[in-house]
Amino acid sequence: MKPSEATEAGRVLGEALVGGAQRAGQVSVAIVDRGYAVAKRLAGRDREARVERVRQAHLRATNAATRTVGRGLRSTGRALGKAGARLSDGRPIVEETGPHQVVSILNGLYGDRLRDRQSPLSLPMAVRAAGRDVPATPEGLRAAYPDATGLVAVFLHGLIETDDWWDIRSERNWGHPGESYSRKLLAEGTWTPVRVRYNTGLRVSDNGGSLDDLLEALVVGWPVPVRGLVLIGHSMGGLVLHSALAHTRPEQHWPGLVRATVTIGTPHQGAAIARGVARLSPALAKLPETTWIAELIAARPAGMGDLGHGNLLADDWRNLDPGTLMAEAGTVPLASGIRHCVVIGTVPSKRDGLVAQWVGDLLVRPADARLADRRGEVDPRDIRVVGGARHLDLLNHPAVYVHLSEWLAYAARRSPQV
Repeated sequence: MKPSEATEAGRVLGEALVGGAQRAGQVSVAIVDRGYAVAKRLAGRDREARVERVRQAHLRATNAATRTVGRGLRSTGRALGKAGARLSDGRPIVEETGPHQVVSILNGLYGDRLRDRQSPLSLPMAVRAAGRDVPATPEGLRAAYPDATGLVAVFLHGLIETDDWWDIRSERNWGHPGESYSRKLLAEGTWTPVRVRYNTGLRVSDNGGSLDDLLEALVVGWPVPVRGLVLIGHSMGGLVLHSALAHTRPEQHWPGLVRATVTIGTPHQGAAIARGVARLSPALAKLPETTWIAELIAARPAGMGDLGHGNLLADDWRNLDPGTLMAEAGTVPLASGIRHCVVIGTVPSKRDGLVAQWVGDLLVRPADARLADRRGEVDPRDIRVVGGARHLDLLNHPAVYVHLSEWLAYAARRSPQV
């Protein structure tokens, strides 16, 4: 990684360690306070003042220890960052698979704060090919896609993921390593797969605006005339692609080329699990021992908050309390003239059973993933349920590819020869 990235990584590590130490101190103080409260009742009024003096001394010692440990941990993080900078090989962190994965998780958890302080670890939205960021310029795209076709399938990952996550679980799901939707499309030769990576801690509306600009640059700079686009998103990626469609302007080229959207495990109606966490937060805040959990929930990144109601545009969240997901978000109509397709996963193989409806893919329930009734009409035949699949399985699953192939064939037929 670059020296600046190593230095920043040490800084972030130090901050995380300090935060952990402070929360451990909070819990310790809360537990001790309960003990002293019992001691005061047992001691009676005559000795209550003495117990309080002991409590105050204990509290000062705990706070002093927490501060000392915090300073040490912060210094340790900085030292590790400096050591990493000295040993740095100069390669960007986005070109190193392991560190790139770690930074993507970091962006999912703290992405808005990293962006706001202009951290070198804040991941910009970018086209990705062969483990590298690709400039969305005619020269960059020509070099990355020498065999480009006029049909382009754009893949967007979900929360805390990167473009590499489309390759996971290939051996388990396909029976051999290295298989993926992108690889199969390349082998078939009709569609050119393009993967996009982005900072998943940012607002969906922010990423949607960035994707709108990126797709325009992609279409304008593509090595051959683009005949058709299909946008494919997993989880949060599905919200981002629909947000991009809601950001379009009349003078742009790319919106008129979109033949279909495919959202895979996307909480269009909002994720019930995220709303449940928000409802739990006030109760946790009432107990000193669990206040730190409520603080972590309140400090969750903006992008994670958007998942609770499927927010697409700034108007959906602008008037909401940032500490809660209780209020209803706005609705954005589906883009017209496009076939909108949905893939839903359920852990049970019996897809229509009561258990499947309740647990879904463990993160998104079927009721959360449906586009119909909220934003416009979707052909029920374009809502497909894959049984025996967890949320991450949907990134690379043969049953999903069967449906994807059908929709891509339709989109190819709808794309006139140039």
